[in-house]
Amino acid sequence: MLVVATSPSDLERVQTRLVELGARIDAVVAPAERRRVVVASVPVASTESIAVLLRAEGEMAVARPDGGAAGAAWHRNTTPVTVADRVTVCLAWSEHERHELPGLVELGPGGFGSGHHPTTRLLIEALARRLRGGESVLDVGCGTGVLALAALELGAGRGLGVDLKAEAVEATRRNAALNDRTHELTASDQLPIADGEVFDVVLANIARAGIVELRADLVRLVAPSGWLGVSGLTPMQCDQVAGHLSPLVTVERQFDGDWAALVLARDA
Repeated sequence: MLVVATSPSDLERVQTRLVELGARIDAVVAPAERRRVVVASVPVASTESIAVLLRAEGEMAVARPDGGAAGAAWHRNTTPVTVADRVTVCLAWSEHERHELPGLVELGPGGFGSGHHPTTRLLIEALARRLRGGESVLDVGCGTGVLALAALELGAGRGLGVDLKAEAVEATRRNAALNDRTHELTASDQLPIADGEVFDVVLANIARAGIVELRADLVRLVAPSGWLGVSGLTPMQCDQVAGHLSPLVTVERQFDGDWAALVLARDA
């Protein structure tokens, strides 16, 4: 099976292109006002190659299992994730209903990070607790831009996503466009280096090794009254990582099973 996410205005064009490629349209789902999801049958051997071709043409196309255990897993893994009752993260091609879900953030193909992992949810929960509106947010190791997009949905004023991987930078830019946030969210492969450039919120879901490696930059980029949220840690790593981020001090520790996140600021 092939699944293509599109907009209502592009639906006819996408269907025509699928038929040109030999697909049979099985269903069109309208899970959200601005989203249409086309489900199509193609020869099994051609599914991934057609998906790759369509993505190269700019479409949000993915291969989907036909059914069975793999189909059930697909259904679970494309379920929208609502965090703190205020933000919902959903893959654009999900067939799940999401008309009434709060703060919808959709993600297209590419990059890493879908909102399902506890390390992402912990930082979105921190954003929901701490944002007051209008903040500047830096998302280090942005992946898909999910954290920056969630911050904007929660009231932040502008965001910058940074990642060493070109795929992640491009995915973040595409997701900014997908969510009508191109004026508020930009992406780069380099951390800001201008003297005095700081952010109200710095986020880094990059695990212990990445946080330690970038510790000087992470601390440098936090505004005097701002805060740093780090995740991708185990509970046992919290004290060690916090020590590397001095003079910032820990103001929150949050846990979800085997994972932890810290919030640090210049003053407790």
